[in-house]
Amino acid sequence: AVVSTQSTGDKGFINYFGLQRFGNCGNTHTVGKAILQQDYASAVRTILTPSTGQKPDVKAAVEQYNATEDPAEALKLMKYKNCIEGLVLSSLARDSRNFKQAIKTLHYKQQTLYTHAFQSYVWNRVVSRRVQQFGSAVLPGDLVMTSEGTVRELREGEVAGVEEVVMPLPGYDIVLPSNDCKQFYSEVLAEVGGSFEDFCGPGGKEFNTSGAYRNIIFKPLSFDTKVVRYTDANEKLTSTDLDKIMGREFDGPANVGDRLALQLRFSLPKSCYATMLLREISRGAIE
Repeated sequence: AVVSTQSTGDKGFINYFGLQRFGNCGNTHTVGKAILQQDYASAVRTILTPSTGQKPDVKAAVEQYNATEDPAEALKLMKYKNCIEGLVLSSLARDSRNFKQAIKTLHYKQQTLYTHAFQSYVWNRVVSRRVQQFGSAVLPGDLVMTSEGTVRELREGEVAGVEEVVMPLPGYDIVLPSNDCKQFYSEVLAEVGGSFEDFCGPGGKEFNTSGAYRNIIFKPLSFDTKVVRYTDANEKLTSTDLDKIMGREFDGPANVGDRLALQLRFSLPKSCYATMLLREISRGAIE
């Protein structure tokens, strides 16, 4: 772990979107794809699919709905109806076949969260394919950001660090790299049953996404590590935010014992996931 930690601090980590981007049930990208394709019935069915990530009463309600297709009866099993599943079921109880309205019942931010999750899912898979095929190599035709916030292509022989390279999130207003990575987008979208037409453009469909650019590698800021010894598995090893709020001082653990803990201190910008940094250190896989 110490070796992989040092490597992550020095070289950075693959800037994947974290698994929390895809919701407790891991299916927000599937909902997003259905919304972009205007397949609102599939979007609703996915939201109302029973999952281990749901609370017991919510799971019972969606199981009831899947068994009977009676949203009113399913709602009776829910204690708190102002959740996503409850709002969808409430809309269906008023009009059981108006799936689009059921989606529109959700807050606009929730609707866009679904479509952005699909973008993120495609981006993760495209970047995985790039890293598997080219490693950390920088390729002619790769994209980098300019000081004006636009993107440009790297020319043959031009030198850049892999941490400067960005890959686009699919959308109607992005530029694709002019190398083999361009084809990865079409391949991944085809594999998941999508296409660039799903993202459309302004005025084309009610839901559309313009796209964005994201660094494929990110080096954490102010990255510090410390190995601490301890004895009791319940021993306090670091101060908490509550300690700071309450003004409680904590001088640190005794640093004795036969157990080892790795303490990390770092900072990341918005939309860069600490969970992905930790997965890199622990050598965890990403699906």
